[in-house]
Amino acid sequence: MNFKFIKYFLFIIITLLIGHKLLAHDYYLGKLTIDHPYITKPMPGMKHAAGYMVIKNKGTKSDALVKVETLFSDNVEFHAMSMKNNIMKMKKIDGGLKVPGGDELVLKPGGYHIMFKKLLKNLEVGKTEKAILYFEKTGKIIIKFEIHDMKHSH
Repeated sequence: MNFKFIKYFLFIIITLLIGHKLLAHDYYLGKLTIDHPYITKPMPGMKHAAGYMVIKNKGTKSDALVKVETLFSDNVEFHAMSMKNNIMKMKKIDGGLKVPGGDELVLKPGGYHIMFKKLLKNLEVGKTEKAILYFEKTGKIIIKFEIHDMKHSH
């Protein structure tokens, strides 16, 4: 084989692998993976916003997301949303959100989410905001939530 071709081929492969990791927007802490944290930009005048992500636990023991701290919000709570008789119900969850061993915790619209209350600034689509996630057993990690508009949330 041609040496230049091999160098070029390796360059392409490495670029794709690194690029994929940069676009993935994932975080790793011990056996936990935090996939694509994002916040849906609140409507004008609203002082709270919801945060979403998927937390995968590749370990055998359960863990729990017990606290979230930010500089852009005065208060952070865990909530679950459900529908009953065509009425949306929001329930605050005390004590954190469990991440079972070998499973995942999905925070998504219409289900579990992080509620950022008393926002201290306007959240801008396309920007990121830092937060510290505290896990019961694994410790803490600083992550960045991407700000999405409602049309592009998943």
